[in-house]
Amino acid sequence: MSETPDGSIQEDATQVDADLEAVNGEGAEITSPDEAVDIPEPSPEWTVVIVEDNEDYRKDIEEQLSQSDVAFGRAPRVISVGEFSQAEEVLSAQTVDVVILDVRDDQGRDDAGELLLDNLKATRFVPVVFYTAYAERVEPLAQPPVVQVVGKEEHTDVLVNAVRAAFDSGLPIAVRGLADHVREVTREYLWDISKQWASLGDYDAEEKTTFLVARLTRSLELTLSLDGDDRLRGPVGRALALPSNWHPSRIYVIPPIGEKFDTGDLLLHVETQRYWVQLTPSCDLANGKADRHLLVAADPLLEVDPFLSWSVAEPQWRSIEHAVPPRGGWSREENERRTRLRKAANESRAESKKIILGRHDRYFHLPKFFTVPDLLIDLQHVKTPRDSEMGEYVRISGLASPWPQVLVNRYNRQTGRMGFDDPNAEAVLERISREILECQAEVDVDEGAE
Repeated sequence: MSETPDGSIQEDATQVDADLEAVNGEGAEITSPDEAVDIPEPSPEWTVVIVEDNEDYRKDIEEQLSQSDVAFGRAPRVISVGEFSQAEEVLSAQTVDVVILDVRDDQGRDDAGELLLDNLKATRFVPVVFYTAYAERVEPLAQPPVVQVVGKEEHTDVLVNAVRAAFDSGLPIAVRGLADHVREVTREYLWDISKQWASLGDYDAEEKTTFLVARLTRSLELTLSLDGDDRLRGPVGRALALPSNWHPSRIYVIPPIGEKFDTGDLLLHVETQRYWVQLTPSCDLANGKADRHLLVAADPLLEVDPFLSWSVAEPQWRSIEHAVPPRGGWSREENERRTRLRKAANESRAESKKIILGRHDRYFHLPKFFTVPDLLIDLQHVKTPRDSEMGEYVRISGLASPWPQVLVNRYNRQTGRMGFDDPNAEAVLERISREILECQAEVDVDEGAE
């Protein structure tokens, strides 16, 4: 199956038949989830920094972590510092995966931990666990698992579990893996382009920088999208199971880039809590030419047919699918009921699958991801609010290319359709059949005469 330039879907009949057979339970395979991946020890090893002016607390935490398996089944490397000024030096020079941070420093400042967190946010990303006797002070900053707060009145096990939660979130893997990948792709590309650097001699520094950034951005996008063992380079990335080329993360841009509306934005109407997708052309939005915005509805998936019908039929069929028949078998009425329920569930499921696969011009499925629920875009359900009314909408996400273009093409195809009477296909085929038979009869007569 492939998307054509006008946004339509092409597929062969064999593929359609196979898909429908799978939907109806014929030839369908049930695959087990991927096995857990053994994350290798990176270089440097998974690292936790403790910032605590009380030596007894420091030693206790360090001992507990050194005997734990919080870092993907291993004990992390632990770096302990007693002074906040020293902590900033360590964090600037080291690769760090989690920081355990006191709030009050050895000078008696009650906001030292908050200031260090602000400095971290300005320079790098690393999950933080506040471990403090002033938990109420930093509780408003909590954003688990990125920022957690543990009171010192708690047992050390609570702190260790908070560190485990930071690792289990997958953020250290993502940060390490992406950093390795960007570094490797950048290194490889710059050495390759150095062979042709002389050809760029006539361009000034700004033009060269723009060229390099654009090309590197494209390289990163492609390398993260292609199949192969080096899709995510570096020891951490190579250990991870290769994801499918299709994943909701490839559709959404969360949070949306920039502050202005753009084509493909997923919007939430604040008052009604209903979702809409922006289809106004980007050029009109950028130049302030959109007196009215073109929005199409994105309704909760199970509120719209055929998903609504499937949500009713599926549990009815599943509740009786494996029931054991009585001695002598089901009655005629029960057999008919079971057949009816199975057919309703399979047919509505098959129709739903066609939409999810993109084989319906009117509807488009937006899959569940982060705070976005499963949504169904209806290209015939349109709203055109004035520009002055757009303050009622909140941007939830952008849509990555090519999804905005696909939606615009499908919308144009929907609105530009020309209606005509359906031909009487059976009559035409019957006429052609008669002509074929008549021609064959003439051929047989001629051959007999010879």
